[in-house]
Amino acid sequence: MRLKRSKRSLAPVIPTASMADIAFLLIIFFMVTTAFTLDRTPMELPTTAQQEQTAKGAAVISITADDTFRFSAGEEDVRLVDGIGGLAEAIRGVTAANRLHPFIIKADRRVKYRVIDQVLEQLRSAGAEDVTLLSRGEGAQ
Repeated sequence: MRLKRSKRSLAPVIPTASMADIAFLLIIFFMVTTAFTLDRTPMELPTTAQQEQTAKGAAVISITADDTFRFSAGEEDVRLVDGIGGLAEAIRGVTAANRLHPFIIKADRRVKYRVIDQVLEQLRSAGAEDVTLLSRGEGAQ
């Protein structure tokens, strides 16, 4: 008995059923591994020999060379505040909920120390206990 072979040939097919799964996993991977920065204010930081790690979720106070203040409580993007009075109000809003909430002062190296001293005084009067001055290491570029 002879068997007949079918003349129909099978076309090559690339299985795409799992493509959606792979794309979804890649989206999740990039969302989890992307580092978001709250403050993108361009400035030249002072250099120091010794550096410390800053706390995640810390409130950020940015002071530019023209004495413009920007503030973030740590969870939202940085927003412009109206002078030292607006900054004091924003600081009190954070310390009222938690006196131990960390604060980071990011000041341009051309800012007068008088301005930084006013910010430190507002932090002290609001009861902030964890304050860090942001700097750049000597070896960093």
